[in-house]
Amino acid sequence: MQRIIITNFNNIQRSYVNTSPTTDLYMQDQKEQKSLEKELKELKKQLQELQAKCAFYEQVVNQVPANIYISDLEEGVLWCNKTNEETLGYTLDEIKEMGGFEYLYQIVHPDDRKVPDNSVTHYQNFTGAEYGGLFRAKHKNENEYKWFMGWAKAFTKNEDGDVKDLLCVDVDMSPRMNTEDQLVQALKDNLRNKNRLLIQSLRKREIEILSLICKGYSTKTIAEKLFLSVHTVTTHRKNIQRKLGTANVADMVLLATEAGLG
Repeated sequence: MQRIIITNFNNIQRSYVNTSPTTDLYMQDQKEQKSLEKELKELKKQLQELQAKCAFYEQVVNQVPANIYISDLEEGVLWCNKTNEETLGYTLDEIKEMGGFEYLYQIVHPDDRKVPDNSVTHYQNFTGAEYGGLFRAKHKNENEYKWFMGWAKAFTKNEDGDVKDLLCVDVDMSPRMNTEDQLVQALKDNLRNKNRLLIQSLRKREIEILSLICKGYSTKTIAEKLFLSVHTVTTHRKNIQRKLGTANVADMVLLATEAGLG
């Protein structure tokens, strides 16, 4: 009986020795599988969160009350949001088919086409400053132009560090605003600041002459006051008008007065 028990014990012991590695591998596989399942669950959670964020950002971009678009300096508009499509009547596919720059020339008022052109030129000689301005544009199915205020910012650069794409935001100013008085004042302040910068670009003698022009003095009187020749004062007046970009004396005086001179 004792011999039978010993024999059975030895058999069980050999059986344990033989099955133990298999059991360990099984347990290890189970542990790895649970770990993978946990990682997969976490990845699914992260994916769902990412999808939710993308959906939220897309909703914001397409519902924001402004035209947002990406413009390549060589090809023109490459992408736009839904607001841009609805405001101007062209889908992104239509814009790409007709060409980004041709699209801009179709919607922008003929007198304001220099605005997108100047924007491109500005970023071809980029110094870091953003580019902004006012222009008129119209829906493809309408004849009436609306005023827009737009800003552009460098978005991507090429390998040489030159600006490649612009991020542009244009706001339709035609809807009635709840702060009309503030809008008018803001535009006046902006114009005043711009005119001040123009005045500051003049030389000291030119500012002195412009100030006397604003007071109503003639070229001859100014020459006498400053001990200059009439010819010299006339030359200064021409240079002042050229630098300020005014067509006549009345516009020049108005610009100077709005800038606080005179």
